[in-house]
Amino acid sequence: MAKILSDPNNENRSAEEIAQLCIDELDSIRSTTHRLAVVGQITFEPRDDARTVVLGPFRAPLLLRDQERFADAVKRPCTAAREAGQHLAWDSKTGTGRGRFMLAPAFARPRDAWDFYRPERRADMEHITKSIARWRPGLWAEEFGA
Repeated sequence: MAKILSDPNNENRSAEEIAQLCIDELDSIRSTTHRLAVVGQITFEPRDDARTVVLGPFRAPLLLRDQERFADAVKRPCTAAREAGQHLAWDSKTGTGRGRFMLAPAFARPRDAWDFYRPERRADMEHITKSIARWRPGLWAEEFGA
């Protein structure tokens, strides 16, 4: 944030533009620290259809970089997220209904979700990918005189 505020180009920016840069930077920081969502299902009557709700984002106790880190994070208290989820157990206003919840990683963009769950690239697969990228169609035929 200090980097944005001390930028010499701010002389040419309006206050609104500087504020937007600060907000964007804060959102970027929060996208790596406020990564938990509470996904819940609530029903009002026993034979009622379940309704899905999402609460959040909530601060994760650990930086969520991958699935293993997420599993470690949900073993910790995650107090605010768990409290919000527990309030879905029943409708506190009427004392009826029931609900359940689970914690899930939250993402700002679909690409982030895919990147989070995408398996690591093996070193040999990366070599194969690079080799294919360098390959010229017809090279094999030239080398072997086909």
